[in-house]
Amino acid sequence: MVRDEYESLLRSWCDGMLSLQIKDPAHKRFHGGLMCPACQRIHGRSADAVYPLLYMADRTGEKKYLDGALALFDWGETVICENGSVYNDAQGQWEGITVFSAMSIFHALEYHSHLLSEDTKKRFEKRLQAMVQWVDATITPEFVTNINYHATAAALLAVTGAAWSNEGYLQHAAILAESCKRHMMDEGLFYGEGKPMEQITSRGCRPVDIGYNVEESIPSMLAYARCVDDKEMLHMLEHQLETHLEFMLPDGAWDNSTGTRNFKWTYWGSRTSDGCQTAYGCWNGEKPVWEEAARRNLALYRQCTDGGLLYGGPDYLAHGEEPCIHHTFCHAKALAEGLDFGIREPAEGLPPRLPSECAPPIRYFPGIDTYRIAAHGFLASVTGYDFEYLEGGHASGGTMTMLWHRKTGPILASSMTDYSMKEVFNMQLTRRKESHQALTPAVELYHNGTRYAQCYDYHAHIQAAGGENVEIITVADLVSVSQHSPERRISCRIRYTLGRGYVAFRIQLSGAWTSQCRFVLPLIGRHAYGCTPMKNGLRIVSQKGSFLVKTTNEMQDPKPIFFLTPGLEAWSCHLMPDITGKIEVTLYIE
Repeated sequence: MVRDEYESLLRSWCDGMLSLQIKDPAHKRFHGGLMCPACQRIHGRSADAVYPLLYMADRTGEKKYLDGALALFDWGETVICENGSVYNDAQGQWEGITVFSAMSIFHALEYHSHLLSEDTKKRFEKRLQAMVQWVDATITPEFVTNINYHATAAALLAVTGAAWSNEGYLQHAAILAESCKRHMMDEGLFYGEGKPMEQITSRGCRPVDIGYNVEESIPSMLAYARCVDDKEMLHMLEHQLETHLEFMLPDGAWDNSTGTRNFKWTYWGSRTSDGCQTAYGCWNGEKPVWEEAARRNLALYRQCTDGGLLYGGPDYLAHGEEPCIHHTFCHAKALAEGLDFGIREPAEGLPPRLPSECAPPIRYFPGIDTYRIAAHGFLASVTGYDFEYLEGGHASGGTMTMLWHRKTGPILASSMTDYSMKEVFNMQLTRRKESHQALTPAVELYHNGTRYAQCYDYHAHIQAAGGENVEIITVADLVSVSQHSPERRISCRIRYTLGRGYVAFRIQLSGAWTSQCRFVLPLIGRHAYGCTPMKNGLRIVSQKGSFLVKTTNEMQDPKPIFFLTPGLEAWSCHLMPDITGKIEVTLYIE
């Protein structure tokens, strides 16, 4: 039963959160808060877990969930300001997250207020009213932030405006929603996850992040449209949901390898957003493919859960990384909301296929200058995307940022080209610093202490052609992360060929210092499974199967690495060019 799967995981998460709840009534700044094992702090947004805890109290009748929810609600006072806003963390000034905290309390009252005493219910209502007043006074279309805040504010003001018969809130919600509508591109992508939000790059790209869109912005716009019965918005959102679903891999993961905010990519979604279940899982049987997508994503959550906490990627636990509790309390809200709204059991028979399981060989998304390739069981993304959210963010330069096969799972999974703590309170650090390296494939050169790489180049030329095999050709320069060339230009031509059972990389370097360049190829494989040297190559065991790496170029011994985003272990292979500047390597699926 699908509802049982949702509830079982939600119960596990609620138990995991309660196991980390601080019980120290003498210190109200700590009592009731949820200690994060990864960040060694109490996150300001952890009070959002009041809602899923109340759901579980209602469902099971167990007092521990109600007690935990009420203690956590009381702790929430420690991060609320006198004007009704909520701090992201005790020492984090960002207040935009007030919209998420308010929505959580609204749902807690909407579905579970009968569990509360009259006095406690009034306290919930008073806090909610103060939060909503701040949102109404602060978050306008001109409020400088990412668009997920505008979308959630539209939903919050709509549901509270309808519940409280507040015409002012409803009018403000409509203004925000109309602004969000203008960010829905004809190709089916939602832009606005970047600053400036309206920027168009030299390649015609907009700021898009798949993770935030499917887990926060689109679910919020859907809540708005359903609340006010905006049929035009619903129609537009269906197009958005259909298009974004093309970025879900068959194992339930989201390919956010090109996202503007993929520094928070977690393979199953995004670190601090709520989850895709409310966008895809609640269609009363009308959209069986979407509901199947929500279930597959739920199954991936389960694979990444241990001890009642959701880890930030498939290999966090194996690599000895702690789970940030942010993942658990955010995504617990989405499960609770899906269950309260109504999860429907699927029809009997074989589950429907996702778009990625029946995709055309080549699909191009101009808004993110990215090709999505589907051929012979492979799924791949190749990108020239040039919207810069932060220096050292997503790859460009015709990089193959994702390679997945139905027999192996992920083979390549790039996120950031250089790790940096863009959001200090919302990201993690690893103590295993030597092995923490980016998973971005790149042709690179180190010269006078500076790294020059093709994955940085915002001016690459990319072509794709179908047929029995799919080929993508990119021509790019090696430039620094700040887009500067070395004193003597170096360029490379990369031909990717996706054939039956293999992917070939053929690279031709030209210009100066080509003999000092190398091709860095991080291949996904859990370290415990090992990496076996073979004649002219390697054998790597992946999540589901294995593949061979064959080359006649000089290849250094593969190095075991791990990257926090999206949370995968890999073997970093370094291949050197021959005397003509050529590098050729082929991956064969076993």
